[in-house]
Amino acid sequence: MSASAVIRHLAKSEQMFAETHNFVGLGAHLDGPVDTDALAEAFDTLLEVHPVLGGHLERDADQRWQIVVDDLMHPGIMVVDNHDGSVEVVLPNFDQTEALVHLRVVLLDGGAQPTLYVHHSLADGHHQFALIEELFSYYTDLVTTGDTRPGPVEPAPDSLETVLAQRGITKLHRSGLERFMPALFAYELPPSRRTTSNARPSAPQQVPMAWCGLDERQTRAIVDYARSNGVGLNGVLAAVILIAEWQVRGRRRIPVPYIYPVDLRYVLSPPVSATAATNPVGVGTFLAEIDPGTQVLDLATRIFEAYRADLADGVIAQSLLHFTPSYEGNPPGLPDVVMMTDNGMVPPMRTPPGVRLTAVHGELHFQVGGGIEMYTSKIFDGRLMVEYHTHGPDPQRSIDAIATLLAEIAAPADPVIGAGALR
Repeated sequence: MSASAVIRHLAKSEQMFAETHNFVGLGAHLDGPVDTDALAEAFDTLLEVHPVLGGHLERDADQRWQIVVDDLMHPGIMVVDNHDGSVEVVLPNFDQTEALVHLRVVLLDGGAQPTLYVHHSLADGHHQFALIEELFSYYTDLVTTGDTRPGPVEPAPDSLETVLAQRGITKLHRSGLERFMPALFAYELPPSRRTTSNARPSAPQQVPMAWCGLDERQTRAIVDYARSNGVGLNGVLAAVILIAEWQVRGRRRIPVPYIYPVDLRYVLSPPVSATAATNPVGVGTFLAEIDPGTQVLDLATRIFEAYRADLADGVIAQSLLHFTPSYEGNPPGLPDVVMMTDNGMVPPMRTPPGVRLTAVHGELHFQVGGGIEMYTSKIFDGRLMVEYHTHGPDPQRSIDAIATLLAEIAAPADPVIGAGALR
């Protein structure tokens, strides 16, 4: 028998990720040789510094999920040798009652693709980027010096609720969802693309993904456009995605509800460090009224003004004290909700000499019967990328509409450099 200890129960903001068995993957595409033994040691070091990563979830007697650690060793990294491209690359065993973190390394001809998978109840995107950056810092030290200098052991990250309570933030009268009320049961709606199925898979499944990307010049043009008009890149991307969604939905006079996470780390005082909390985010909302005359800049301005007002009024910071957003399905009586997470600028990552990070990608894994619809964006190496994770029937159509609108902003008649097939 192994000794085990309960770290804490999951807070309400974290429980939905346990109910959907949600793992998030962050993949790095590397050119150059990768020493898997050194990477395995770096992964072990990461688990030593963050012991909660070596834990798992259990239900207590009241069926509440809790984080538990024991003295069993983590199974370690998963290595797949696919130098000749002939091997079927399988996923780790996503069982939250056994492990909350996995590292899979696919060895390729001339490079490798390591992907760090973390249960979403433990980390949001910002947190996960920090973990993989730390992992490769240890790896680089091992390869170049033969040793690592890890910092002190970190405590388990706090929940959003704890972070807010420590700063005296409590529930206000408004939640932010009031913005959607004019559209609730107000329209004759087509069948939802977010409709779920009663058939629940036996394990978390990857949500299919389509994507498009800009080159460096186009990305600079989009960023400059947002900055010069004072609406922020997030506002421009949101406007582009919402107009594209409106087009794909048949250009009907039905508004498009929009919901997006806001990283509270730099909003709260004192600020929250990258790995000090699990999912320290608030939620912003906007109801996009779009017609044939709607311009990207006008819509981006309205989105940005609503964001600034709700942030200043404290609505966004306390929003998740009111409700828990559902990744699965759509609220009854409401047009399909668009969700978009802007991951911002991907920071540079340390790698040994001769190894270069060439690209990154995200993966979403849920144990649900369909109904997932989510956009994400990031800038890596000066290039903007938009991903669309969806169970919908024709995601490439949405991505193509987004690519067209981005190209029009970047430069007339200048096509977006690439669009990806589903993975």
